[in-house]
Amino acid sequence: MQTMIVSKTDSGTFRSLQDAVLAVPDNRSEWVRILVSPGIYEEKVWIRKENLEIIGHSPANTIFRWGDGAKKPRPNGCGEYGTFNTAVLLLAGQNIHLENITVENTAGPGSTAGQALALYAAADRCSFRNCRFVGWQDTIFAGDVHNCSMKNLMLPDFFDQSPVPAAHPVIRNYFENCYISGDVDFIFGPNTVYFDRCEIHSRERQSEDKAFITAASTPAEQEYGLVFSHCRLTGDSGDHSVYLGRPWRDFAKTAFLHCHMDSHICPEGWHNWGKARAEALCSYVEYHNLGPGAGAHARSPFSRQLSNPELEIYYSRENVLRGKDAWHGKTSPGAAL
Repeated sequence: MQTMIVSKTDSGTFRSLQDAVLAVPDNRSEWVRILVSPGIYEEKVWIRKENLEIIGHSPANTIFRWGDGAKKPRPNGCGEYGTFNTAVLLLAGQNIHLENITVENTAGPGSTAGQALALYAAADRCSFRNCRFVGWQDTIFAGDVHNCSMKNLMLPDFFDQSPVPAAHPVIRNYFENCYISGDVDFIFGPNTVYFDRCEIHSRERQSEDKAFITAASTPAEQEYGLVFSHCRLTGDSGDHSVYLGRPWRDFAKTAFLHCHMDSHICPEGWHNWGKARAEALCSYVEYHNLGPGAGAHARSPFSRQLSNPELEIYYSRENVLRGKDAWHGKTSPGAAL
């Protein structure tokens, strides 16, 4: 495996992750590993590659951050950035693995900055291990770069003109032992995503409005949406102030299994976003959760508490991520399960 090094201080290496990524040939069949030395990298990074592994030293000292928010004026003066141009890190292509890295959007709360993505995950077979994703509103978007509602993406020429395929029938992402923070809809999108032993942290809000962890937009024909397994739901927000999710699109699918939920989770658990149709069509399920926020007695009637032990298999990592290629979350040669 070819290895490249990114460092802010050492000579003979790349000084930015973007420069290192641009040095990787498109459509390369062999894996390339980029090792990132400790440092705070103030950069916005676009990646459209295949078979790429990016490994930091530790999420505590290997940090990528930028501060674009949806309300920021566009450089050409034609309107604002909008949600999907704000990502600190945009990943497209296939077979990309990140480990030991923090990605932080520093734009601030949505009340002032608007939506502000840390991660835009548009690559299939894309995995993250021991990473931190820090933001406020819309921290992680797991979705396609070719969706018709996103025609106004401001993409650099090297990304837009890359021959690496960016369209996939289903986009699958795997997060293992990661920390994700935000306040409103901070995990959202249409992808099939499996969160394994992650900490999902709801930040304290400046307003008294309720907050939401997820906003899935799962396509009707897709079997799985956002799946959280053995995760910890923590928060700085007050008791009963955060919903597990609301449906960005009518067929939203979200599942929490074997998760520990602190008292910030409100008794209803789920919100319909004022959509009667979504109540009938969405799939919001829970299975064997624990903690003060996991009580089922007052849950929204359009959600379900499941009990069939065969669900352990149905919602297993291998089953959720399988696809036609039997992928199970292990993306790169160096990635451990």
